[in-house]
Order: sequence, then structure tokens, then C-alpha cells
Amino acid sequence: MLPSPSSTSLKPKRKARTRLRPAVPTLRSPVSRVRRPRVAKLNLDGVGIEAQDGAQLVEVIKQNGVFISNLCYIDGLPPYAGCRTCLVEIEGARGLQLACTTRVTDGMAVRSNTAAVLDARQAVLSIINANHSDRCLTCHRRVHCMPGDICLRDDTVTHRCLTCAKNYRCELQTTNEMLHMDNYEPWLGEERTYYETEQPEADRANPFLEFDPQMCIICTRCVRACDEIRHTGAITLAGRGYETRIAFGAGGPIHESNCDFCGACIDVCPTATLLEKPNKWIAKTETWVSTTCSGCSVGCTLSMGVRNGKVVMVKPDRLSPVSWDQICVRGRFGYDSIKARDRLTRHQVRQGDALLQTTFELAVENAATRLGDVIRQHGPQSVGFLVAPWATNEEAYSAQKLARGLIGTENIDSSAGPLANAVEGALTGAFGTHILSADLAQLATAKTIVVIADDLESSHNVAALRVKDAVVNNAARLIVVSSRYGEVADFIAPPPSGAIMPSPQLVHSAEPTGVWLRPSPGGETATVAGLCSVLAEGLRPADAGLIGDVLIPGVSGADIGQAASILMGATGDEGKLAIVFAPSPASPALAAETAKAAANLAVLCRGDQAIDSFYYLPPDVNVNGIRDMGARPGVNGKDLAAMLAGGVRALVAIGDNPAMHVRDQERVEAALSALDCLIVIDSVQTDTAKLAHVAFADLPTNGKDGTYANADRRLLRLSRAESATGDQRDCLEVLNALGTALAAHLGKEFLTPGEDAATVMNEIAAFVDGYAGATYNNLESGVTRVLPAHSATGRIQTVTPASLPTEDGRLLLTTSRSLYTMREAAAIHSEEADKLHREEFLEINPADAAALGIGQNRPVIVRNGSHELTLAAALTDAVAPGSVYLPLYYDGGIVNRLIAAEDALPTVTVRPA
Repeated sequence: MLPSPSSTSLKPKRKARTRLRPAVPTLRSPVSRVRRPRVAKLNLDGVGIEAQDGAQLVEVIKQNGVFISNLCYIDGLPPYAGCRTCLVEIEGARGLQLACTTRVTDGMAVRSNTAAVLDARQAVLSIINANHSDRCLTCHRRVHCMPGDICLRDDTVTHRCLTCAKNYRCELQTTNEMLHMDNYEPWLGEERTYYETEQPEADRANPFLEFDPQMCIICTRCVRACDEIRHTGAITLAGRGYETRIAFGAGGPIHESNCDFCGACIDVCPTATLLEKPNKWIAKTETWVSTTCSGCSVGCTLSMGVRNGKVVMVKPDRLSPVSWDQICVRGRFGYDSIKARDRLTRHQVRQGDALLQTTFELAVENAATRLGDVIRQHGPQSVGFLVAPWATNEEAYSAQKLARGLIGTENIDSSAGPLANAVEGALTGAFGTHILSADLAQLATAKTIVVIADDLESSHNVAALRVKDAVVNNAARLIVVSSRYGEVADFIAPPPSGAIMPSPQLVHSAEPTGVWLRPSPGGETATVAGLCSVLAEGLRPADAGLIGDVLIPGVSGADIGQAASILMGATGDEGKLAIVFAPSPASPALAAETAKAAANLAVLCRGDQAIDSFYYLPPDVNVNGIRDMGARPGVNGKDLAAMLAGGVRALVAIGDNPAMHVRDQERVEAALSALDCLIVIDSVQTDTAKLAHVAFADLPTNGKDGTYANADRRLLRLSRAESATGDQRDCLEVLNALGTALAAHLGKEFLTPGEDAATVMNEIAAFVDGYAGATYNNLESGVTRVLPAHSATGRIQTVTPASLPTEDGRLLLTTSRSLYTMREAAAIHSEEADKLHREEFLEINPADAAALGIGQNRPVIVRNGSHELTLAAALTDAVAPGSVYLPLYYDGGIVNRLIAAEDALPTVTVRPA
């Protein structure tokens, strides 16, 4: 156990959100370092170096390649000074100093490797080792055991590095080696505290994270990371004195706390106390590969640990300034949602009612023959293409070139197309372009933030984290518009850190700092429009008549007035206003009107500069990229709806799965079944692939090279981490081979873009607006942004809020992306798509449940028209009265079976089963 810097024990706390931490001089994200720091010159171990004046000395020492033990320090956070292992000599200072609490000054002389420093560090580390299983750490024969394969000491040592899952990736182990602790045993002949004390049981009850308290040295890194970096507060110190322990929540299992399994605690833990559960015994990686998460449009950069051609571990990669050193549960553990045995590993061709395995060459020939027959009989406009919003730019470009350049069809779209078309149209009407220049890396520096989303924490977790950063570190004012509860709403108007609370007489006169506008479900558009109406009267009276008066269901005039007051104060914060819009894909028509209202809000506050403050977060990672590449209908081309309405006879789906992602699933499945030719390129056997005439086994996302363009148009690299399984082929190879074979069938000459992603990107850089120079040799993943030249304006648009359903006995059906259900696993209806099994319920408000006679976890029947499904109900206030919520990806997107194509606000009946 580490010596505690304070004798006062900390009681478990529910959330850290009630305590604000002022911004510290050492900022964690490089984006925020906007001021040029003063440079100090100092001497480190006889070498002259330069560093930022006032920087933490421990960080400067590490940045200059000098090892210094620091078992409790987290870069960028205020020092805790608990481990005391970062002792150094500083010329002119009395005694040894802690490098973590010392700030750099000009002329400082530091010595980190003297005998006195080493002796002091060894003595301190021996106290820490006494409370850890240290037999291997201090063994005089340790050098003979390398690389940890055997134990030559004795067969009674059961707790040792050899039997630890974190062997050779443990910071405590490394620190002991670097401080030459082998054979350093001041407690020789005495029983160690660790072996004399009964150790707590490990918590292995969840599928993601293991917590083994017996390995803990009470460095509190996990507590501070969860509190000060993630603003979650799921981990705390419990007990007092010698009995102080790390605990989750109120001391129960991890999955019963408010932990969201982001894994930030794993990244900072110096021992095996907190560990990834998947692959923990084979996680000694052979190499690390930088790539990008495909979980949402934030596009976090990842570092994937690879062993034997398979990904065994994932960590954040500090390439993108948006995600930096943070990811969410989807990014960290999504790689393990599908096992290799569950993927497509052989190509398939339909014979009768069966899909039979075949060779790649025969599959290509069969696909080319079928496509060629359709083109000859019905013309090129009888063929359509669908490109998944998680396909790479290179795949989307190759697909559209095949469609337009060889076949001659403009029928190309995506399952994300309806929502993207609707929102882009609204943004173009407001700003003159849908290409937004707002930089997500600046979100944490905003002074006023408006979040318009169902649940930003679940749909775009790291974007929600940056909103929290702005509130906690930058005292930002926050307005949330959502009928559904999300954790971001908890960050409204907390008291400033160290502030003296005003007297009751002053509370009402103080400037408001946040408000949650919670309308009736479906009333988000009317809420934002109503807020615009109030603002227009005060800011732009000329626009008040255009916006008009709007009836706002469920929101009080006082709350609207408070939000308007906040926004009026934000007009003076040049460039510090952020309007974050993350629509659900469930209703494109509703999203379009809400986008207009949100854009009006930006224009009212910032005029022609409004485009710099508007953040549109598409649901999926590469919506911007595929549409830049041309995966959208051309002139006279058919969109997704027209193609599924019988407008084409053949369809090529590149990773897309309309049977899961498009509303009215029964109609979609009938349309796909009626096609003369359906070709699917995918890595899993989706519902769409099951209907295919030819299904090509694609590489999984982790096995691809390519690029994405995320929500704020950062170009992000994917690098191949996994090896192919079976006869899997890269989608680019499939498209190249299909194009060559089809050209031969049609008697045409066609120059394919190529099978290599870098070669395709060279062509993209030459022909696609905004991508000039974005070749792999010049590309900085997460830094390079693709922003075609455009001129922006600010124009108010008329908004038409949807009419809320009024039919008695029916509840509004809402849906959106949830945090824990993995898309690929959901696509094959895996029972482990949500490994925590938290999102397998129909959520209903307790008041509605009581009226309908529905109990907690009791089965219910949800019905709309002729479609119904049975599942358990979860009673929760997160759902507004008058509505129910079903996660978008539950059971392969089965919610889309209950939603008709024309329903803007679908309703259902619910009754006990």
C-alpha cells in the first residue's frame, strides 16, 4: 500500500460531476495549448535542455528520455504525490524533492540518477512491494527466469509474475527492474504484509473488466482517471487507514456501479489490479498497429495489439486531437464482439434456395454473369449500388467508379442516405453548404454548448466526454434538448470548484449556467424552434416574424427563458458557442426539421460565422467520406427508397445491410428477395447476405487498409491489424476482380482503381475536391482535414415541427444508438451483441407501466399494425411519459420491423404478454 498523502479517508461518492476542477497549467489535450509558453533552460543529469516554464518536472524528465519512477502520477493531472518514487536532487534545494510536485524554473539543475536518489527510491519502493506479491520482483535469480517462462526459486511461491496475466506489461515490474530491486530485501526473514493479510476476492463478474484488489498498491490513479478525466466517479477510496481499498460504486460488483467500461482505469493502472478480461492470458502482443474505430462518427484513433495475426488488445492512440487518450467501450472491446468462427470465411453462390461455398474465381464469374445479363436485358439503370457508412473511402470510390464508369448507372446510395440527404439539405439551406468547418477538437474549449441529441453519451461517447470537459474544466454553460435522459444532462449547472454558494436571495438573480429542455417525445424540433422564436425577438427582430410563435409541448416558458438568457450571453463569446446536433437515424423527416431549427439557433447567435459553431454528428463513422466519394444518387439516379421500391433489378451491397438498417423490414426483405441479382460483399452473414445470389467474404474492419472522414472531416487511417481467415478477400480486390470480369462480359475496356488502398487514395487525391495532397505519404491521421473550398452564409429557414400523435392507447416508439450493443454482433443476431445484457428491454416510464399493468422485467407485447414482438420491460424515468424506447440494434435492428417507411413519429400499443 502506498503511503497516503493525507490521513483523511475519502468516502465513496456517487458521481464526480458535483465537483469542478479548475483547468490545470498542464493541459491534457495538445489542441488547447494555444498560447506560446515561456521557455526555461535547465540542466538534467549534466545535459542542457529546454522546457516550458512551470511544467511538471516529472513530465519534462520523461519527455527527454530519462527513466524516472512515478507509480501514482498521471500526465496532465495535478500531482497526487502518493508513491514518493519520483525523488530527485535539485541543486540548492534542501533534501530530495518529488519531481511530480516540482515545477520547472529557468536555471534549474536536476540530478535523477545519483546514488542517494537510487537508495531513497529503493527504500520507498520496498514499502510498496511489501504490500504486493513481490517474490519475483526482488528475487536475486530473476535474471535467470527471463522471459518469465519458469521459476527457479521454489515451488511454494504461488503469487509471482509468472502466474500474472500482466507479466511483462506491468509498470510496477518495470520499476523494480529499473531500480535494481533484485536481491533488495530489507525485510529478509520477516513475513510480508501481503502474505499475512487476507486478500479480497477478485471481481470477474462482467465480460470486459477484471478487478483484483490483492494486486492493488493504492496509487489512486484509477480513482483520479475516472473522476478527473472521464468525469464518471465510478471508482473511489473506501475504508480508512490501513484498511483503505479501491471500490466501485458502493463497494459492490463493477457492473452494479455506474462504470461505463471505457477502460481508462486500465490504461493508468500500474499493476494487474485492473485488466482487460478478453484475451488476458495471450495479450503479450507481437506488434501494435494504429487504426481507427468504426463505432461512431467521432472516429477515435486506436492502437491495436496483435498476436498471431489477431487483435488481442486495444488502447487509445494519441493521433486524433479529438479522442486523444480516451475511447469508449465500443472502441476498446468491440474487436472481441465477433469471433473468427462467426465470420464469413468462404464465398457463396446461390443454387436454388441454398447458398453454397465456392472459390473466389467462380464467385466473381457468377456475379459478373448475373450482372451482365441484367444490364443487357434491362439497361444500366436497372442496377443499383449501396455503400455502407462504415466502408472506407477507397471502397466507396471504387464502387462508384464501377457503377458510373463501367456500368453507367447513377443509382448509388447508402442505408445512411435518407438521414444524410435530409440533414445536408437543411444545412445547405442555412449555411449555403453542408460542409461544416467546426472543429471537434475545440469542443472542450467552448463557453456555451447546446446539445440536441437523444443520448449523446450513448451514441457518441467521446464527443459527450468533450462536452463534460468544457463544463468541468472550462465552466461552460450547457443546454440539453432531449426527451430522453442521458448522462450529459447531469452536468447542467454544477457549482464552481471552491465557490461559496450564494445566499437564497441571490440565487434567482445569478446568471443561469444550464438547463435541460425536456419536451414530450417528438417535440425536440418545436423546442428548438420555440427557443429561436424567443431569441429572434431579442437578437434579430427582423427574423421574428419568419420564425413565428411555436407551441412547445412539455417545456415550461421559464426553462425556455433561461435557455434564451444563456444564449444571449453567448453572443459575446466569439467562436466559443457550440451547437452539437446528433440525430437518430429513425426518422429522417424529423431530423431535417430539427436540423433547420438548430441551424437557425446558430445563425441567430453568430450570423454568417454560424457554420463555425455547428457540429453535426452523423450516426456512423464515414457518412461524410462515402458521400464525398460519390456514394449518393447522381442526376436522374434512384435513391435507396426508389431502389427498394422496385426501381432496380440488380443490387450490389458493399458492406451495407438494408435488411437491418432500413425501416419496414418486411418490405425491405421482400424487395431484396425479388431482385434478379443481389451481390453482397461483407465479413459477416447478415440478413441481407442471407438473401444474396453471390456473397463475397470480405476482410473485417480490423483487417483493412483505408481511410475514413469523420464528423468534423478529419481524415483517419485504417491499418491492417488482422490476418485474413479462410478465403477472405479485401473488398478492393473483390471490386477490382468484379470490374475486370464484368468489362469482359460487356465487351468494354475499364481501368479499375486498383487493389491497393494507397493507389486508390492517389486517384482520390487527384480527382475528389478537398482531398488534394491527402496521399498516404502526406496524410497525418486524425490531423489532416478534408474541407473543400466553400463560402458560408447564415440564413434563417422556416421550420415545420411534426404533429405529435394523439391517438388514445398508443405510445410513441423511440429508438437510437445505444452504448453497449455492438453493430456486427447485432447483425448476426448474436446473443452476445450486448454482453452486459443491459439493452435487451423495452424501456417504459413507470407511470405508463402502472396504467397498463406492466411490472419490472415482465414480458410485454409491442405491436404496430400487423407486426409485433415480445420482450421484457424495464421501468425507468429515462423515458418520458407517453413513449417507449427500444434500442436501435436490439436483435438485429428489429425495431425497424415496427416502423413503417412513412412514419415520422411511429406509435405502438403495449400490453402484458
